[in-house]
Amino acid sequence: MNTKKPFLWVLGISTCIRILFAKIVPITGDEAYFIVWAKHLSWGYYEHPPMIGWVMWLFSFLGNDIFIYRIFPLIAIPLMTVIIVNLLKEVDRNRAFLCASIFLLSPVSILNVLSVNDVPLILFTFLSGVFFYRALKTLRIFDAVLSGFFFGCAFLSKYFSVLFGMALLIFCMVTGKKNVWKTFFLFFIGSLPLITVNILWNYTHCWLNIMFNLFYRNKGMTLNFFNVFIYLLEQIFLMTPYLSVKFYKNRCFLDECKKKNLFCFVFLTPFFFFLFISLIKSVGLHWMASFYPFFFLVIAHLPFDALDRALRHCFYLSLTVMIIVVIIFAIPVEVYKGLRKYPQIVMFLRPSELCEIIEKNLNGRIPASTGYTETSVLSYHCRKDFVLFGSLSRSGRYYDYITDFRNFDGKDFLIVSLNEKDVEKFAMYFQSLSVKNVEVMGAKFYLVNGNHFIFNNYRNLYLRKISSMYYSPVRFLPASRNFFMERYFSG
Repeated sequence: MNTKKPFLWVLGISTCIRILFAKIVPITGDEAYFIVWAKHLSWGYYEHPPMIGWVMWLFSFLGNDIFIYRIFPLIAIPLMTVIIVNLLKEVDRNRAFLCASIFLLSPVSILNVLSVNDVPLILFTFLSGVFFYRALKTLRIFDAVLSGFFFGCAFLSKYFSVLFGMALLIFCMVTGKKNVWKTFFLFFIGSLPLITVNILWNYTHCWLNIMFNLFYRNKGMTLNFFNVFIYLLEQIFLMTPYLSVKFYKNRCFLDECKKKNLFCFVFLTPFFFFLFISLIKSVGLHWMASFYPFFFLVIAHLPFDALDRALRHCFYLSLTVMIIVVIIFAIPVEVYKGLRKYPQIVMFLRPSELCEIIEKNLNGRIPASTGYTETSVLSYHCRKDFVLFGSLSRSGRYYDYITDFRNFDGKDFLIVSLNEKDVEKFAMYFQSLSVKNVEVMGAKFYLVNGNHFIFNNYRNLYLRKISSMYYSPVRFLPASRNFFMERYFSG
């Protein structure tokens, strides 16, 4: 059976579907936030390492439309697919095209159209694994160092990459061969320069990445077996239901690990790690996504008829997903009117009318909003740099770095809010306040006119609270600077 021709058809069809998604799905809050990162190029950012900011900065030279930024995920998936084919050709040519086709139609690929930090993570983690595999076969120093370099790029994308390094370490301990440990040592050397970049940035920025990912976002964790159930459902969806049955029937492919299958180790290590974490924390659908390309390499050992059946199931699943996505964004916005977050939905799906209203009421005032998502999305759609005002959220705090409120003392603000209570909350920061209620497609927005901003009040009542919540010195880590304290409380 020649599977190359069906593969080419799948490649073309899946690419068209993903281009359609990239065109019809509105910009997300994270994408808009990462565009803000790109406008302020840096060696690091608040929540995550800097790679996605660098990527967005590069694509910004081609234009500012969100589709331009989404070219990156649109080309990343076909690139990985070609590599999957070339790797598996060593086993069986027809299996190679079949597994690559399944990967293309899987949810991991078909839904991968947003330009977020999971995209460089999935790409660079995969490249690192591929070159580590090559290094084990060729024993070439260049392959091992290049594997380390791509791991460094993955580390600068998202800290989930650490699980990949953990998987390689477990693989080395299980195999116990000298050449494997030598490859791992060269891999580590290759990754060290890029890892050092992130460590140095954190050293000079209050260890923000470490504190956010290990502490701020993990408060209040409790034992919850329902999260485990949700996690397993997510994996069934990502594997596809048919392949998930094969996975569990084959004892999670543990026999492949006994055969020293590198890709099996790289997939199962994070799989079981997140399974354990799901006992105490909700695990996002995208958390495991960066390791799933390895899953579609491991399934090559399945019988040929099982792979053929899996491809058919994937086709129907991707078709169902496509229909659902198109319907969601094709139906009138008013259908969502009964939802609590209807104003946010309007802001995402119909932003132009809101931006027109904001422009008419701006009158030279400083545009601001009360949440990082709203601030980023409005900055993108209204083509103005909005200021994040009065937010206590742990997310979006990179606005603290790029905004100096000392420069706004005595200025007037127009604060766009989705909450009427913000009028009371912000009254102490201005000499006077007035609020204007506006409606866009039945959604209520509040335009808060703040006259004569009182910086000293804002610093003493709000910024001091932020400093204690997010910018306190880390006792167990050395640090050279605290930019937030230097800016607002050094004098």
